[in-house]
Amino acid sequence: MNTFCKAIDHAFSRRVLLQGAVTASACFGGFGRLFAADQAAAAQRASKKVVLIFMSGGPSQFETWDPKPGMPTGGPHCSIPTSLPGIHFDEFLPNLARLANRMITIRSMTSNNADHDQAGYISQTSYNPSSITAPAPHWLSVCAHEQPSPDPMVPSYVMLGRDNFGKLHVPGAGYLGAGLQGLNCPGNGNGPQDLPAASAEAIATYERREKLRAAAGREFAAGRDAELIAQHESSFAQVGRLLKNQGLFALDREPAKYLERYGDSALGRDCLLARRLLERGVPFVRVQHQSGLAWDKHRRAFQSQRWINAEFDTAVGALIDDIRDRGLWQDTLVVLMGEFGRTPDLQGQGSPGRNHWTKCWSLSFGGCGLKEGLMIGKTNDKGTELTDRPVTIHDLFCTFYQALGIEPHKELTFEERPIPFVEDKLGKAVREVF
Repeated sequence: MNTFCKAIDHAFSRRVLLQGAVTASACFGGFGRLFAADQAAAAQRASKKVVLIFMSGGPSQFETWDPKPGMPTGGPHCSIPTSLPGIHFDEFLPNLARLANRMITIRSMTSNNADHDQAGYISQTSYNPSSITAPAPHWLSVCAHEQPSPDPMVPSYVMLGRDNFGKLHVPGAGYLGAGLQGLNCPGNGNGPQDLPAASAEAIATYERREKLRAAAGREFAAGRDAELIAQHESSFAQVGRLLKNQGLFALDREPAKYLERYGDSALGRDCLLARRLLERGVPFVRVQHQSGLAWDKHRRAFQSQRWINAEFDTAVGALIDDIRDRGLWQDTLVVLMGEFGRTPDLQGQGSPGRNHWTKCWSLSFGGCGLKEGLMIGKTNDKGTELTDRPVTIHDLFCTFYQALGIEPHKELTFEERPIPFVEDKLGKAVREVF
């Protein structure tokens, strides 16, 4: 008996074959479009950038984005109209007033810690340092973890300028490890300190030393935590990459007209360097305004506030203009903020100032494809109470992460504990900005 199948049993008609081909084409074409969409979304996330200008000390909302001229709490400054009808900023912020229709300003930030060190930590990590189970990373270290620079020759996160206040005031990489610590630069437009000038001799010397160090390091690494060793090694590797790519920080290669436009100040030079870094592939940059607490004005506030505002307005206005003019605006989140605000009441006799205030304060951000020209939240006529749309630090971080395509409540594991990017998975993104 013939046990083989007849040919006719497995024959395809031409019509069936064509139908199958069409169906398969549709299916795989659909998958192709799906994969292409996923790849495009991933590429878009990878192209996102952030420049954070940290206004160390706590800027006064009355002398920046929420002036109250003519009120007992208003202080001596006047206000000026912005590019948004009916909205006024401090008189010494003309560039930011002009750019108000490009930015998002929140006048209803609210928090509860008025200590510089702790509030600085909270406003840059979302975590309260007194209740954490693991050292929290700076939010830009989180960004560098999630979206590292695709170019190995440039660092993912650079910090321009130093804060000499306290250890908590500028958080490090925390539990993410040394490999995600921002590359420290001393400020005033300078690159990394003690980096030798690029030359064939310097590179050859580095490579000889690296061979010796690597040989000694293999014995040291035996039996130790492989991840920690890898982070340690990455720091040495970064030195070699920077030696070969020092043009990254070469501010002297920028035309003089740009240096003039950003202003003759440490902040101006750092903002110009920040733009240079963004253009050359560094995705995340933190700029420190002043080395101490420049905005911490308990006494003699209004005399010095004028030049601080003018310096800030000139440098940041030029940075935003440059980012827009160079086609970086849609992918770059620009954040202007400090750790809290200042009291409505004036303190001190003769040359008064303002104390720390967390009840209602202001900040500004924009770019990254977000809506433009928004004013979110309100305070009453004297600036003593919130009257609309309170926004917390947790809400703010949910907003920033979502704008960058990062899941705010994603968890990483540290010492077998799940730790979300935003503390206790608190907060909701400010929906109005999307």
